[in-house]
Amino acid sequence: MVNTTVSEVPPDVVLRYQVTTKQLEESHAMPDVEDCGTDSLPYPTEKNGKKKKILIPELTSMTKYLFDPNLGNQRLALYSFLNKQLRMGWLSRTVGFDVRNRVINSEVCSFTDVTFRKINRENFYADVNVKLILQTDNGTREWDGILECWCSFEGEFTCSVESLTDKRKRRESGYELLNPFLVPYCTNQRMDEIAEEIWVKYGMPEALVCSEARNAYELARRMGLDIQYLPVYDHNGINSIMVFEDTAVRIGNDKTELRPDGTKERITDDEPKTVLVPANTIIVNINVVNKDYSSFNIFHECIHYELHYAFFRLQSMTSNDVRLVNAIEIEEEKAKGYKDPIYFMEKQANRGAYGLMMPAAATRKMIVKERDKAENCRHNGERYEAAGKSMAKTLCLPYFRIRARMIQLGFMEAKGALNFADKKLIKPFAFDIEAWKAEEHTFIIDWKTVDELRRTSKDFQIIMANRRYIYVDGHVVRNEPKYVNCWKNGYTLTEWANAHVDECCLRFVRLYEQTQLGTFVFGRMYYDAEYVKRTLFFLDDLINQQNLDEIDARIEYKHNFPRTFIDAFDMLMRKNGDTRETMAEKLNTTTKTLREWLLEPEKKISADFITVISLMWQLPDWISILLLDRAGIHLNDYDRRHQALSHILHVLWDKGIKAADDFLESMRLDPLRY
Repeated sequence: MVNTTVSEVPPDVVLRYQVTTKQLEESHAMPDVEDCGTDSLPYPTEKNGKKKKILIPELTSMTKYLFDPNLGNQRLALYSFLNKQLRMGWLSRTVGFDVRNRVINSEVCSFTDVTFRKINRENFYADVNVKLILQTDNGTREWDGILECWCSFEGEFTCSVESLTDKRKRRESGYELLNPFLVPYCTNQRMDEIAEEIWVKYGMPEALVCSEARNAYELARRMGLDIQYLPVYDHNGINSIMVFEDTAVRIGNDKTELRPDGTKERITDDEPKTVLVPANTIIVNINVVNKDYSSFNIFHECIHYELHYAFFRLQSMTSNDVRLVNAIEIEEEKAKGYKDPIYFMEKQANRGAYGLMMPAAATRKMIVKERDKAENCRHNGERYEAAGKSMAKTLCLPYFRIRARMIQLGFMEAKGALNFADKKLIKPFAFDIEAWKAEEHTFIIDWKTVDELRRTSKDFQIIMANRRYIYVDGHVVRNEPKYVNCWKNGYTLTEWANAHVDECCLRFVRLYEQTQLGTFVFGRMYYDAEYVKRTLFFLDDLINQQNLDEIDARIEYKHNFPRTFIDAFDMLMRKNGDTRETMAEKLNTTTKTLREWLLEPEKKISADFITVISLMWQLPDWISILLLDRAGIHLNDYDRRHQALSHILHVLWDKGIKAADDFLESMRLDPLRY
C-alpha cells in the first residue's frame, strides 16, 4: 500500500516466514501470477453481469495537471517555446519548410496527447504531441511533432521544454513508459529484473545468490527508510504503509477474532491514539501482520519507494492524501477495462517483493536442481512438491510463497504441488498444462465452498445430487472406480485420476472481488456449468452412439480429431450449423478466399483467426487448442499478444468478439485481426 512497523528489529536479524493459518488463507485469495504491465481492473470481476458496486479512486493524472488552468498549467510555457522556435527560424528547419506564421497560439496549435517516460525515481520526460497548422508560400500545411519536456520532483516540481522533434523521426529512447499517473509499465519479467537491480544498487549483490543475505530490514535501511511496527487503527485490512512525508497515524487495538461458533468479532479500542510518523518510514501494521513474519511486507514497500514516488508526489501536489483517496462507486460491469493506478502499483509491489525475496535467476536454478533430484515421483506434481518442500526448508519460507514463485517463474506444473484444502496439505497431483492456463481456473476446492455451492447453484446441485461426483482430497471428482478408491476411512483418487485431474475433476472459476481500494483478490467461486454444457454439445454424438461417459468421450474425441486443419475446421463448422458460405460472410471474405486460407493454414491462418472462429463457435479451450495445433500454431508464453489470446481462449471463450477486443484494449493491444 503506498503511503501503505512497535520495536525495532536489529539489522543483523534476517526476518523469516513460517506457515500460519492466516497465510494459508491468503494463499488461496491472492493470484499467483498477475500481469504487472497493465493498469486495468481485473476482467471479469463478476459472473454474468450481476450488479455489484466497486470503488474506483478519483486521482489526478499528470496530463490533467500539466494542462489544467487551476493546476500546473504548462500551456503558456509550451507556446513560449514554440514562438521562440518560430522567431529564431528553428521551427522552419525542424518542419522542413518555410513557416510564414506570425505567432503560434491556440488557433493554430493543439496539444493532442502526452506520453511519459521514466528517467529515474524523481525525473521523467513528458512528450507532448503537438499539431500545428502552419502557413507557407503555397498555402496551409498541418504538421505533427513532439515537444520533449524534462519534468522533475527534485524539490518543487519543475517542467522545462527541451526540444521539438518531428513525430515520425522520434528517436527510440529505451526509457520505461509511464502511465498517465506516472506508474511505470513493467512486464512481470521486468519486475523480476528491477528487484535484482535493487539488491545491486543498494550494495547488497550477495543477496542475489545467498538467501541469508536477503535481509529486508537492512535493505530498507540502505534505501534510507526507517521501519516502525504499529497497531494501525481502522486499517481496512492494510498490512503495511509507505510514508513518503510526515504523517499522522491513528494507532490502537483493531483486530478480528474468530468466536467458538465460527463467527467473527471485531475487537477495537474505544480511544485510539494519534502518533506522528516521519517521512521515509515503512509502517508494518501489527494488528494484521506478525512482525516476525513481516519481510514480505517490507520488501513490498521498498518496491513502492523505488518505483512509485512520482505517483505520490503528483497526488500530493493536487491536494490528494493518498492514504485517504476519494473514491466513487460504479457497477462492476462498467468497470471493465477501467484504469486503476493503485491496483496497478499493488500488483507491481507484490511481484517485486517476490523478486527481492527469491531473485529470479538464482531461484530458477534452485527449482530445477531440487526438481531434478527428486526421487520416486510418479509425475510432475510430486516432483515439484518435493522440490518445494526442500526449498521451503532451505529458505525458511512458507509453502504458499514457494509455490507462487515457482509458478511465476514459468514452472506451471507446480500448480499441482503444495496445495491446501480444509487447512490440510492435499496430495500433489498432475494435469495437462493447457487445461490450467488461466489464473482464474482451479481444480482445487475446500469442503466449505462445496457445501456453499450445493446450496446456491442449481447446476452444481444436479451434479452432486445423485453422487455422480463426490468430494475427494480437495477435488470434486467423477465417482467411478477408475477415478476413486473407496477405503474404510474414506476416499482417495486413483493413481490415474491423481495424474489427470483435468480429465476427471470438475473445473471451477474463481472471481475477483474487491477487499479495499486498489486491492482485488480471488473470492467467490462457481462451478463452470456453461463450459461443461458446451463440452457436452461437442461430445454428444460419441456419448450417444458409443455409450461413453463424458470423460471417455473427451479422450476419444481428442484421439479422433481430424489431423488436417481444413478437415478440423469443416467438422466444427458443420457441428455449429455453419457452411463455407456463411463463414465467409461472417469473416468478411469470399468463399474462394476462405478455401485458400484453409488449404494453406501455415501461410494464411494466424492465432487471431483461430481466436475469432473459436469465439464465434464458443469452443471450449481444449478444442481451440486442438485447432491451433492443426494450424501449426503455438502460443508463446513470452509473447504479450499470445499471452492475451491464451487468456481469451481459456477465460473469455464464451463471451464473444467484443469482450475479447475490450480485453485486448485494456492490455494496450490491437483488436483481433481477421
